[in-house]
Amino acid sequence: MSTTNTLSKPSNKKFWEYAPLIFTGFYLLPTLFNLSNLPVNTIVMSVAFYIVFILLYIKAMHCETKRITTLFVIMLVVCFSATFYTTGTSTLFGFIAFIAGESYAKKSRLYAVFSLIFTVALSAYLADIANIKYFLAGTLLISGALLAFGIATQKERLHKKREQESANQLEQLAAIAERERIARDLHDILGHSLSSIALKAELANKLNQGERYEQANNEIAQVADLARQLLSDVRNAVSDLKQLNLISQIAQLKQRLIEQDFNVNFNVVLNTLPPKVEGIAGLIIKEAVTNLLRHSSNKNAEISIEQTQHQLHISVVDNAPCSTLNAGNGLNGIKERAEQLNGHAAFTCGDKFTLNVMLPISAKD
Repeated sequence: MSTTNTLSKPSNKKFWEYAPLIFTGFYLLPTLFNLSNLPVNTIVMSVAFYIVFILLYIKAMHCETKRITTLFVIMLVVCFSATFYTTGTSTLFGFIAFIAGESYAKKSRLYAVFSLIFTVALSAYLADIANIKYFLAGTLLISGALLAFGIATQKERLHKKREQESANQLEQLAAIAERERIARDLHDILGHSLSSIALKAELANKLNQGERYEQANNEIAQVADLARQLLSDVRNAVSDLKQLNLISQIAQLKQRLIEQDFNVNFNVVLNTLPPKVEGIAGLIIKEAVTNLLRHSSNKNAEISIEQTQHQLHISVVDNAPCSTLNAGNGLNGIKERAEQLNGHAAFTCGDKFTLNVMLPISAKD
């Protein structure tokens, strides 16, 4: 049987996932019901095959799918041999069917099912079972049910794997977007100020060479002021990056607006948010406030952050005329972050600028 179409699966199984093994106890029922009439050799062999099968099954659940075929074949051989001592193997054949459904892709699973049916029929025939029709019917019924359950388990596992991969990709994209935002912020903070410092330092040097000392000293004083302001901006930027709690981040952003003489009406209604929603919401709010600090002409704004059962709504209004709207990196970044959570962001421009963001709140986040 080829294993080229097998599917990968995790090798670490939790203990509770083996709970269905309790149903393998049905294998022992024919032996227990006829215990007084069976020779000791038959009883010992029946129990020995049962123990071996359980060990093989547990190993198969731990085994990588690409190596499952060897264990699958050995389990078939064990059940084939055990049928000569007890008809309880109809139960164990069902568990082999589960392994086939849970481990193999469609083509390899078909081969596994044919192998299982052939082994069941051959063992029933060679063991000369008295009620062979009942044995075959019961075995195939149990095997069919557990095969379907195995296929469903495989689909659920693959679905969770795809969800995890998608989540990992979103985290990577979010990390890339955040690095780009940090780069933009540092460029905006440092670029203009450092250029001004360089120009004023060169001017002071030329004035000093021309013995215009008073003007040179004035330029040097301005260089010192620019350097102090730049240091303050860098510290604020670093402080922003360290913020983890959304409430505290909003409080800091509010303080920054007040320090810049903004008249802002804040309306914040928040409960506990999923970590992923809280992180992205914090980035969106910071970007929106940064946009206000850079572009508001009358420093009069309204910020509303309200949480309902199913969504988080963020509204930022700049009460200043807005004739044209050029969506730069900041606004595009807000839109991209909202879309990471399957939310959306909308911007309007007219008598005032309005930003509305809706982020769904999911229990999975």
